[in-house]
Amino acid sequence: MFVEPTGEIRMGTLTAETTNARDSAGDALAKDQAMEQLDDLSTKNKPGKCKKNLKGKILGWTRKIRPKTKPNSDSSPQALTFEEYLKLRRISEAGQQLISLEEKLYRYADGSENQEEALKEEEELKLAYETFTQDLWTTIAAGVTLSGEELKRLASAVRSIEQEEERDKKCLEEKERNGRIPQWRPRECRKELDTVLQKAVEQRMEDILEVMGAENLSSIKQDIFKMGKRVKEDLLSVVMNVKSCYPEGYDICNVYAKLYHIAFSSQLKKITEFGLGQEDCTYVLGWVHNYYQNDILKHRDLEKEIDGKSLGSLLPEDVIKQLESQYVSSRESEIKQWLSKAVGNEVTKWMEGEIPEQMDGFYNSEIAIDVIQSIVGAVKEAKEMLDEEFGNMMHVVMWALQELLERYKKTLEDFIKDKEKHKNCAAVIKANMFNCKQFRDYIEKTNDTFEAEDKEKCLSVLSGLEDTGYRYLADLMHLPLKPYYKVLITQEWLTSSKPVMDNILHLAEKHIQEFRKMKPCCFQELLKRLHFEVIAEYSKRIMKKKIKLKSEQQQTAMAEKICDDNRKIQELFTRYESKEDWLHDVLPKVAEVIKLQDPSMIVLETATLVRDYPDISEKHLSALLHIKANLPSKDVKSIKKVLQMKKEDLNSCHSAKSFFTLVPVR
Repeated sequence: MFVEPTGEIRMGTLTAETTNARDSAGDALAKDQAMEQLDDLSTKNKPGKCKKNLKGKILGWTRKIRPKTKPNSDSSPQALTFEEYLKLRRISEAGQQLISLEEKLYRYADGSENQEEALKEEEELKLAYETFTQDLWTTIAAGVTLSGEELKRLASAVRSIEQEEERDKKCLEEKERNGRIPQWRPRECRKELDTVLQKAVEQRMEDILEVMGAENLSSIKQDIFKMGKRVKEDLLSVVMNVKSCYPEGYDICNVYAKLYHIAFSSQLKKITEFGLGQEDCTYVLGWVHNYYQNDILKHRDLEKEIDGKSLGSLLPEDVIKQLESQYVSSRESEIKQWLSKAVGNEVTKWMEGEIPEQMDGFYNSEIAIDVIQSIVGAVKEAKEMLDEEFGNMMHVVMWALQELLERYKKTLEDFIKDKEKHKNCAAVIKANMFNCKQFRDYIEKTNDTFEAEDKEKCLSVLSGLEDTGYRYLADLMHLPLKPYYKVLITQEWLTSSKPVMDNILHLAEKHIQEFRKMKPCCFQELLKRLHFEVIAEYSKRIMKKKIKLKSEQQQTAMAEKICDDNRKIQELFTRYESKEDWLHDVLPKVAEVIKLQDPSMIVLETATLVRDYPDISEKHLSALLHIKANLPSKDVKSIKKVLQMKKEDLNSCHSAKSFFTLVPVR
């Protein structure tokens, strides 16, 4: 049974006293007011039947019934009519009047003496609902465009939905009891809300005028940019304004987010169906993987209100994969062109005889900087544009880098071969060694970007390139020293008072001074190699079997000479801050074997030598013992056994430095 409302029902159209006799003056006043109100609302009413009927129907039931008050006495404000509430955008109050009248009308419908009048009033109520509904959904649809005081209208509209839902519930309960229900019930406004919002969002995404910031973009990029901007601005409006007008249970922020996501996704998919050029393809991927996720869903004001993860991707997986494959294929050729251009410009300068510029006193080349910047840019963009295909893109980048390094290495090798034609060769190589250092640092430090196998291939090529450059520079020093090296560990060297080692180190220092025009890290790398090679060259001379000493005094003198030369070598390289301190002990340990006479002591010293330098071979040991002409063959055999006895231990020794492997013995 419907509950009777308290007090009089104030409406501009229907009242509880409609069936009573009307005062003629009151009728005239009500008619005039209804016509004025109809004119005010005509622009908002539905076209067609509703508008036409209202103008005729409304006159028969528009009448203000206000409370009677005593003259000159205080009274509460007069109640407003249905039309007045709508005109003031107080939608919930207007809706409540209709609900109250509906309850009154259906309460007495069966007992009405004038059934024709009751049917007429029911039709008029239905038309009033149509007017109310249009205003309600127009307000709801415009939600994201409202702000300030306008939000009161939206909040009122939302309250009306709640009222209508409650009325539906009561009517359905009443239907179970007596089988009667108004023909427009249930109105199901909550379901209609989803439809209205969906259509409103779709309309918002289709009707977008020109926006700032898209002037220089292609037509496809402009369309995507405008839609993205609309999504962001409207969702911010939802969070900042619309949210406060809805009950928490509506989860209105996520409702809107899903609708805008679907609309944006639908439009974006249509764009991709016709095929995209490379620039547009990249732009679409940028929105799918980067801008939409980071600039919109993870916006500081939206992230806390919207569950972005539940929305999924803007495009289906198969479409994304197709776009990503197109991106990778196109970028592969572009990256190769960038890298080739970076090297080509520098090579042209070398071939024309240009000497590399010096920066802070060091020869400088921009090849590594240009190449690495191109790679970093490609990787950064790929991270923003790709998902499934990112790994393949990184393979492409490393293959391109490996190919570049191989061409770079070949170019330097050819340049060095024709060094007689290129007076700038030494300066060019010095400058390019720092490029190698930069390449190596970049590859080794990018742990999570590239596959280990790809990195190893690049580093292998780079090692060959470095060896080519440093070998050329080292030869600049060693070649002039060859005549002096030949004198070492000979009778002339042992008996002459000529300062052979002094001459060697004097010339070596001149070249070392020139090498200081390299970047400090490259200079230290070259100095390390030079230090090693001088000690290795000296050791090679010992193993040449050019000298054979029978007396203890001669062997002692030779050992002391070796130690004296070693001290001078150490002083030179220490002066230039060589870090290869372990090389200082090689020659003294060899000299100690030459100096000792007691076979048992020689065995012990040999064991020490083998322990510290496990790569020493039997050939090395035989050449060393060859100098000791007074050593019986049986003792030589005993000493060599040390090498065999220690073989198993040596195989497990990984910490010892490798040295004698690079000292050839005939």
